[in-house]
Amino acid sequence: MQPDWDQRYRQGNTPWDKGSASPPLIEWLKLNQQRMTGRVLVPGCGTGHDVQAIANAEPTSAPLGIDISTTAITTCQQNKSYDNEQYQQADLFLLPQQFHKAFDWVWEHTCYCAIDPSERPKYVSAIASTLKPAGIFLGVFYLNPQSYETAPPDGPPHGTSIQEVETLFLAENGFILESSKTPNAWYPGREGREHVMQFRRL
Repeated sequence: MQPDWDQRYRQGNTPWDKGSASPPLIEWLKLNQQRMTGRVLVPGCGTGHDVQAIANAEPTSAPLGIDISTTAITTCQQNKSYDNEQYQQADLFLLPQQFHKAFDWVWEHTCYCAIDPSERPKYVSAIASTLKPAGIFLGVFYLNPQSYETAPPDGPPHGTSIQEVETLFLAENGFILESSKTPNAWYPGREGREHVMQFRRL
C-alpha cells in the first residue's frame, strides 16, 4: 500500500525533504549552463527545492513542479521566489491532456523511488508521454536506500539499479541513453548511493 503522501506533508513527516535542492542537480546545472531551457516537468516535486534551483539557474526555463499532495503544492506556492517557477497538484499516472508532448525536459528526483516498483513501467510510459520529440529525461536515482537503518525494509524509498533503469527506458522503444555517471555531489550520507542518467526521447 502506498503511503498517504498528503498526510505525511501535513504532519511534517518528510525525511526525504532535505531543505535544499538535490546536489547532483546543482552540479549538473553549473556544468551545463543555458541547456535546461524551455518547459521542464518536475514530477513529485515535494516542497519545490529542485524547481526553484532550475528557475534560478535558467531564467529562460519554465519549470513546472507537480505533486500528488495538495499540502506540498500549497507550500510551494507560498514559497515561490521566481517568476518562472510554477506548481500544480497532479497525479503522474492521471495527467491532463495538455501535458501530452508538452515538455522539453523532465527532471527526476525522489518520484521514481517513492512509487511501488511494480509501477515503474507505468512511470516510464507517463514520462514518455509528456516529452516532446528530442525532449530529455534527466534523473538522479537512489540505488540502495535500504542500507540505512532508518529506511523501511520494504520501502519507500525503493532502491533500483542502473541496469533496471536502462532496461525500462530502452524497452519503451522511444529513448536513447545519452549519459550515465556517478555524481560528484550528494546529500550527506548518500556517497556512492546515487546515479545520474540522461535519456533523449526519439
